[in-house]
Amino acid sequence: MDFPRTIKKKIEISLVPMIDVSMFLLIFFMLAGSVEKFELIPIDPPVAQNGKLMDEGHIIILLGYHDEIIVNDEIVPMEEMKKMLSPQLKEHPGKVITVKADATVPANRMIEVMDAIKMAGGKNLSVVTQSKAIMHVE
Repeated sequence: MDFPRTIKKKIEISLVPMIDVSMFLLIFFMLAGSVEKFELIPIDPPVAQNGKLMDEGHIIILLGYHDEIIVNDEIVPMEEMKKMLSPQLKEHPGKVITVKADATVPANRMIEVMDAIKMAGGKNLSVVTQSKAIMHVE
């Protein structure tokens, strides 16, 4: 007895669903992921017991523990800082200048930077600190 063989359908693999799923995943992770700005040098700000939470200023100055000064992502010698800030502050005198200094930076270096900002025409200064964590031991 001869049985007729059934013809099997040829299976076609389509890449369209895989492309769709990968695009949806890409869009999801682009929207759901948070982009955090990283600092050029590691900075551990000093601890303060109180303070006011403010937005970062328009001009950001980083003071590292190796005596480096970075103004808006550019390494600047102390002598050049006033020349670099003056044109920006003449255009917009109300710009907020944010200083992020490492806790190990000497106070006299911080005062030099603040004086240079004042001589360049800066009036609004914000210093970044981290809040003191209160720990309870029971």
